[in-house]
Amino acid sequence: MTLFSHMLLAQQAQQGPPLQPLPHPELPDPTLVKLGPEWWVYAASGGLVVILLALVFWLLLRPAKARPSPAKKPFTAAMNRLRDILAQSSQQPPAKTAADVSEALRIYFLDRYKIPAPFRTTHELFEEGGIPSTSQRLKKYAPLAELWDQLAFAPVPADHAAATALVQKAIAHLEEDRS
Repeated sequence: MTLFSHMLLAQQAQQGPPLQPLPHPELPDPTLVKLGPEWWVYAASGGLVVILLALVFWLLLRPAKARPSPAKKPFTAAMNRLRDILAQSSQQPPAKTAADVSEALRIYFLDRYKIPAPFRTTHELFEEGGIPSTSQRLKKYAPLAELWDQLAFAPVPADHAAATALVQKAIAHLEEDRS
């Protein structure tokens, strides 16, 4: 055999057996079907499924958002506290009633006007430079603070009637400040 015949045999071996004539000549020649999608299409689809499943699990299992605390209502809280003090004033010592009134008014002052009233006296806040110079708008609350100091630092009531009158006076002044 010659080199030419070896090449011809090798070429026929690569192409496969010779094609047979079609049984129905009126039909068009068959087209070769491509194989399925490439491997990277399967990999990308699998990755997308994994990412979506991870997102679903994360959304289901994540901790709940911290709910914001309800807005403080200083007037309501102070009024409720003063009413409680009024109801208890006949059963506790007058000095305790006066101290509770002072505490309730100062906490209201802190919550409503954002002035650190529970920690300083009115004199410290408004006269000795307790409020920074950038907070001049708070100076308009000085008369109100003076009035509350008169209530809060009044002489200790001598009897339960005077303690009850002090609580009622504090409630009346709190109603005035409401507006």
